Amino acid sequence: MTRARREAPPLAGFAVDIPVRFAECDPYGVVWHGHYALYIEQAREALTNRYGFTAAKAMAMGYKVPITRMEIRYRLPILADAIVRVTARVRPPQVARLIVDYEIRSEAGQLLSTAETEQVVLNAKNELLLTLPRELDRIVRQIVLDQEKLANAG
Repeated sequence: MTRARREAPPLAGFAVDIPVRFAECDPYGVVWHGHYALYIEQAREALTNRYGFTAAKAMAMGYKVPITRMEIRYRLPILADAIVRVTARVRPPQVARLIVDYEIRSEAGQLLSTAETEQVVLNAKNELLLTLPRELDRIVRQIVLDQEKLANAG
């Protein structure tokens, strides 16, 4: 990673602060790599919950939105007792696929990790949809609009 990327301004999106527990650390004294997935999941769920969209609501609407790809890039270690800020930002969708970018930063703003997830939308018959259903499209467009407002305000 380049120094410029580490010093880049924080990702404009929905952020949550997560306290790191000692139990999440490995024998090296740093957060075990698998917990990063839990941190970004927590940020994504907080974001979608804010708009009333949960996994249970998706299923009640007749849809499944599984993660089909997750990439995590580890930059600097996270230590026990830290509080990290995890930011999630949804990319404007072109098809029935949701791509979310993430950053994990220290309290001081140091970039610790970046990540990306991809989700597809399936109907009740587990068929892959090519376009977002109207209700999901409305929610995603509102999220993207609010992110742009947030980015322009900062």
